[in-house]
Parts: sequence; structure tokens; C-alpha cells
Amino acid sequence: MRHADGTETTVAACETVEIRGAADALRSRAHLLAGRDRTLLEMYLEHGNSLHQIGRLMGMSPANVGRRIRRIMRRLTDDTYAICVGNHHDFSGRELLLIKDHFVCGHSKRHISRTRGVTLYRVIATLQKASEYVASVKGRSA
Repeated sequence: MRHADGTETTVAACETVEIRGAADALRSRAHLLAGRDRTLLEMYLEHGNSLHQIGRLMGMSPANVGRRIRRIMRRLTDDTYAICVGNHHDFSGRELLLIKDHFVCGHSKRHISRTRGVTLYRVIATLQKASEYVASVKGRSA
């Protein structure tokens, strides 16, 4: 539908381009996921299964499947990890692992601290460093 000033058509076209770009970004970053998250995203994006079908196959309710897929998609479209990896010379290998665990895999700070054998303070400081770095990079490009 088109308004007299033609705005809806332009907005709809921009939203379509934005959605396609986000879907391409999700597909290109899906390899970063492991286990159940990767399976859910592939079933939803690549195979076009409905939330009800995925829930039945995975033993989850459709509402939980939808929430989990939405969270996965939000994490994968966040550019923090991609920007940090692109500027890997500013981060150590361990810092990049902590950043990936939080921003891509969605692990809590406490979980990362326990599994990676670092203090909670170090995890928090690394994630804050990453967030500040990304903000400065985006600030320079704007």
C-alpha cells in the first residue's frame, strides 16, 4: 500500500533490504555456534521449519523455541565480536575467547569465569574493553 507522499513504499523497500542483509549475516556467522543453538538456527533459517515443528522435534515448546531463536539471532547480528576479531591485534587470544563466549555463545560472565579458569573481574574487564572499543570504532566511522 502506498501513501500519497510515497513514504510507505520507500520504507518497505528499505526494511526488505535490511532483513535480507540480517539473514545473510546470520547465515555467515552460524558456523560460530555449536550444538543445539546451531541446530535450531539451521532448522529455522535453512530448512524453513516452523517453531511448532522445531519444538516437536527438539522436545521444546514453540514459545521457548521462538525465544531461543530470537536471542541467537540478536547475538549473531551484534557486531561486537566481528569488530574485535577484525582488529585482533588489539586483543589477546584469551580475550577474544572470552568475547566470543559472551557475545556469540551467550554464556554468562560467571559461566565464562568458571569454564575458562579466569577471575570474574577479568571477564568483566575484558567485556567492557570490547564494548568500549566497538563504541570508539563506531564513533570514528559515524
